[in-house]
Amino acid sequence: MSRRFSYEVMVKANPQLAWEVYSNWRRWHTFANVYGRLEWTHGEPWKVGSRLSIEIVQPMQVKLEHVITHCDPAEKVGWIDHAMGVAIDQWLVFEPRNGSGTMVRIAGEIVGAELVFHNGINLETFAANFTRSWFDAYRDVCNQLAIGGK
Repeated sequence: MSRRFSYEVMVKANPQLAWEVYSNWRRWHTFANVYGRLEWTHGEPWKVGSRLSIEIVQPMQVKLEHVITHCDPAEKVGWIDHAMGVAIDQWLVFEPRNGSGTMVRIAGEIVGAELVFHNGINLETFAANFTRSWFDAYRDVCNQLAIGGK
């Protein structure tokens, strides 16, 4: 059984700046408080076949293996996350908007076990809520940088 989720945010940044903010994985802690340790364990960051080990500390502790399947910087990046009998195939697309910024679209498909966290939230709900809050925080940073903030 597969389950899908998607979200989009309009950012004031051009696709290159939007990519720079996104691809700076050391900044991801500022977008969500779920991360523990993040480290590239295989290959060069953002190259096809490279692997980013992602420790999630809440709502439960788990380590994800984030494998890059496609990467055209500032255009499109794809990856598959693996953990606990689940695979999540995700695509992130940066669509320029006539000098007015970039539409950033994330779409994912969850395949595998039906997971329910200790708080009663299932994986699909967690993924949708996490995606929305992460990309809203990402949008805020992109917008601040696009207008000259730090």
